[in-house]
Amino acid sequence: MQITYAIVIAPRSGRATLLTCIALLAGCASAPTGIAPTQPAPTTTAVVEAKPAPSATRYLIDPTASALRILVYRGGTMARLGHNHVISSADIQGQLWRGPTLESSGFEIAVPVNTLIVDDNVARAEEGEDFPLNVSEDAKAGTKANMLRPTLLYGEHFPEISIRATRITGSATSPEVVASMRIKDQTREIRLPVTLSEAHGALAVQGSLEIRQSDFGIAPLSLAMGALTVQDTVKIKFRLVAKSATAASP
Repeated sequence: MQITYAIVIAPRSGRATLLTCIALLAGCASAPTGIAPTQPAPTTTAVVEAKPAPSATRYLIDPTASALRILVYRGGTMARLGHNHVISSADIQGQLWRGPTLESSGFEIAVPVNTLIVDDNVARAEEGEDFPLNVSEDAKAGTKANMLRPTLLYGEHFPEISIRATRITGSATSPEVVASMRIKDQTREIRLPVTLSEAHGALAVQGSLEIRQSDFGIAPLSLAMGALTVQDTVKIKFRLVAKSATAASP
């Protein structure tokens, strides 16, 4: 099953900045509990992407039923002057395919960068107390502008983040996915623990992972000699719903 995850981290207006991902975000001055990389630093070697066999069953991502969030956390001794961010996408695109075995299944997914949503109140409320509500519209606009600038996601030249399966093993309900993730001009190999369910002809894939911005050549924002920073590690959460390509056709 192939799933593309976009990771983007947006900066705080005038104070803190996010990274790419496909970003997500609440917390205290110190690193939030449980937000530590769960895999070794990604390799920079080329990876072979899986391709669907002619006999595979294809499923198209339904963006109206799918969601992705990137949580970005502030840091440093002056962290109280910034705030954590939740970066959301409601515009995920791509496909999954199912072959006779997991090894012959896969996915390819893209997350448009320029339509990412910064600090939506509903998303912040669902992510908990680390994400207080009612971030000002000026702060949201500043964060998004920073996020898309050339030193971060460079939305004008790199309009999407993509993830493509390279290897799938494990069980049908809890597959272990190795994928290539591309942010800007950097591609890295990542591991994606996911759960899979099926109902009414649709597949639902859910999971989370953590990445370091620096692994993709992005330097997290640091101000006042490091007293106010954006933490290097961000958390990505996703739920993808894909419907049969045959059923989706007119």
